[in-house]
Amino acid sequence: MLAACPLAAVILLWFKGNVLPKAAVGADEGRKKGSSFDLLRSAKLRDAIVASGLISVAWDLYLFFFPIYGHSIGLSASAIGIIISTFAVAVFAIRVVLPRVARVWTEFQILLYAIGFAGTVFLLFPLFRDPYLLAAASFLLGLGCGVGQPMSMSLIYSLSPPGRASEGAGLRVTFNHFTHLVVPLAFGGIGTAFGFAPVFFSCSAVLIGGSGYGLLVERQSARNRP
Repeated sequence: MLAACPLAAVILLWFKGNVLPKAAVGADEGRKKGSSFDLLRSAKLRDAIVASGLISVAWDLYLFFFPIYGHSIGLSASAIGIIISTFAVAVFAIRVVLPRVARVWTEFQILLYAIGFAGTVFLLFPLFRDPYLLAAASFLLGLGCGVGQPMSMSLIYSLSPPGRASEGAGLRVTFNHFTHLVVPLAFGGIGTAFGFAPVFFSCSAVLIGGSGYGLLVERQSARNRP
């Protein structure tokens, strides 16, 4: 069932490859470019990519670890699935109202607040065993994580040099996939050694620490602006 959608896309592109728009040719198409990793020299762009990775850590850890935690406290597969669905509902809901939020704070501030909010919510999971309370916590976490992807993509697009937005987006994906590899191994090891609660608490510490550091840097930058 899952393979049917990408298979349909492959068939469509095979017979109707011209359905996709052609790439725009920039004015500096012939200009020599360096490595994509050279973009990381931009402190703002680098911070946006790291912030995107932190949201990815929260997202990955929840989807990887919550089903294990739910099973350990006796929840059925259906209950776990319903609780996770509240996370998805929250991701959709927050993106509906995100344009209004963007009128109040800058994109980078929203992203940092979302990381800190997600880190705070992670503290709730080890305290709850009731499925309704866990569903409420999952919904709150979805609000924080749902902000991350659109805000980070918008930031990376706007901060990348002209004509290199795709390279910036590629660096974001590379960094996020690195977290996909590291998070299950690292936090799985913590869970095996110390139990469930330290996994949630350590992830919370990483997220809240990253958010606090980013907000501190942002305030210092604001003071230095003319």
